Amino acid sequence: MSRKHLILAAGAAAAALAISAPAGAAPPTHEDYGPIPYSFSVDCSPYGLDFANEVEGQESGFVETFYDNAGAPKRVVVHDSFRETDTNSVTGEQFDFAGNRVETFDLVAGTRTVVGRSSLATDPGHGVVIQDTGRVVFDAPFHVSFSAGPHDVLYGDVDELACTTLAG
Repeated sequence: MSRKHLILAAGAAAAALAISAPAGAAPPTHEDYGPIPYSFSVDCSPYGLDFANEVEGQESGFVETFYDNAGAPKRVVVHDSFRETDTNSVTGEQFDFAGNRVETFDLVAGTRTVVGRSSLATDPGHGVVIQDTGRVVFDAPFHVSFSAGPHDVLYGDVDELACTTLAG
């Protein structure tokens, strides 16, 4: 769910691309970027609800950059995970939200592939309420060319989904 994890992953990938490897370098580089605590509030009134979603969480991960024989980056792989608690500001009702995914930027093919559990929310007594898992391939920044698995967040409004879940 973390809107922040999308920004951090993109930033980490851009930072990895800025690293220049010496010519002929074959070993990949490895860069950790976490843990990073976060908190923010989402106004649920646009969805007809009179409360806010108070979010507290932590994200962590690392970036690997792979190079061709000439030392140019050819693939960037971002390993990202987060765990957070979303809370209804009025009732105190909560649910857990977590994700653990691998995002691969193929710089030669111009694709981005995301695999794993991007987002999974469980609500006590209700089970899984939001799920974005599986595999998605993008051939442009936000153009899906292949999708497998349930993708509530990819094809929906994550804030609306979370607010609706917290409404009970």
